[in-house]
Amino acid sequence: MNVRELRSILKTENARWTIPANIADDIQLEVLSKRFALGALQPTAGTPTARMPKIRRIDTNFAPWLPNTLRIRRPFIPILPKSWDWRNVHGSNWVSPPKDQGNCGSCVAFGVIAALESHQRIEKSNARLTIDESEANLFFVNERQCNFGDPRYGWFVQSALDYLVNQGSCPEMSYPYQPVNQNAELVEGTLRTLKIHGYDSTTNVTLMKRWLCEEGPLIACYTVYEDFYWYWNLGANDVYTYSTGNVNGRHCVTVIGYDDAQSCWICKNSWGANGKDGCFRIGYGQCGIDDRMYLIQDVQDILTLDEIGYNPRTLRIVDEGARGWLLTDGRSRMKMFDNREDARNGMAVARRYTRQGFVGRDNPRTNRRDYITEYWAGNSGLPWEPLTKVDCIPYNPNNVVAEDIDADGWSIKEGNHYMLRADDLNDALAILRIVERYTKLCFIGRSNSRPNRKNYIMTYWE
Repeated sequence: MNVRELRSILKTENARWTIPANIADDIQLEVLSKRFALGALQPTAGTPTARMPKIRRIDTNFAPWLPNTLRIRRPFIPILPKSWDWRNVHGSNWVSPPKDQGNCGSCVAFGVIAALESHQRIEKSNARLTIDESEANLFFVNERQCNFGDPRYGWFVQSALDYLVNQGSCPEMSYPYQPVNQNAELVEGTLRTLKIHGYDSTTNVTLMKRWLCEEGPLIACYTVYEDFYWYWNLGANDVYTYSTGNVNGRHCVTVIGYDDAQSCWICKNSWGANGKDGCFRIGYGQCGIDDRMYLIQDVQDILTLDEIGYNPRTLRIVDEGARGWLLTDGRSRMKMFDNREDARNGMAVARRYTRQGFVGRDNPRTNRRDYITEYWAGNSGLPWEPLTKVDCIPYNPNNVVAEDIDADGWSIKEGNHYMLRADDLNDALAILRIVERYTKLCFIGRSNSRPNRKNYIMTYWE
């Protein structure tokens, strides 16, 4: 089929989009028919479509979003606005820049992350907030893969949202996206991640518009026919409606607005900028776009810090007989040691700092001690006392990664050398953040022979 024949079909079908006039009639569509990756899977019947949804007041009026204004303080209006576009709300663009999923069926991760980024800006009333979350983390940590035909190909929107509730997302710099099959490996640590409190969904078009106006962008999936590739590749500016071609699969996008005058939804895609801003318009009811839409609820910053301050000048060692030697600041039981020498060395290290820190103390595992990382922070300014035992393992912080090992959590490692364990994503990122600042992992008391020997080992970094 050439462009002339497609123009004829669009006219016959009363399509609401046209091919730009500068495209020659005799060009074969195969030349312009680049196939983009899809990857949205149809959930099985009975799959939950909401998790911890808010109890919302049933109002006949609407309260469109206002910056820095609680919903209960927003003025009501009797009818929904005729149009809404988060690229221009109160003079600002709340939509993050376009991205490209490449030749990988990861569209669900991109659609969900784009919604998360916008909601974070909206909830903080800061359209200029720098935020770039990792689609790779969301997709590959959940063992999804790129290629059609792979049993792990594509994903479900509900599964992605569940992961944001349970684990959250990390910045792009912590796990940069590449459109190739891979095992999850975090490369850069961070103390701050994002989670959501829950999500909701609806099949009611009026409620979809209301959520868009009052809360933020939504997530939707639709069927992609062959002519949608032509619409996208040819740079059509009008509203897409299906006219011709076979089904190619399902795609997930972020719905950022609507326009009643054109009877269409405004969507952010994940196929690059397309010479514009990576967005398009699709008619109401087309290709299942509004069969169901999902709403992210309440983005929250997660700061992974668990530190206990102390006065290094009040540290002392207490002999507790067979139980060992206790390091204390006079208020709390800070650390147990097997023998006096270990205790003296432990106190010498602790006097360098002002805070005793932990990552992973809240983990629920039966072998929870294996998933707790201890560190020391804050410069006391006191002189460093020499140690009589040195037990340090050197490493290159540039080569340390956190690898997802499924039910066993995360492995912090340098090459093939295992260093530490983490229970979940947030713990792994926090441990990486610590490890990447030093070049030696050090221990005091590893030679002890007690049955509960791990409780008598002190960990620190140099």
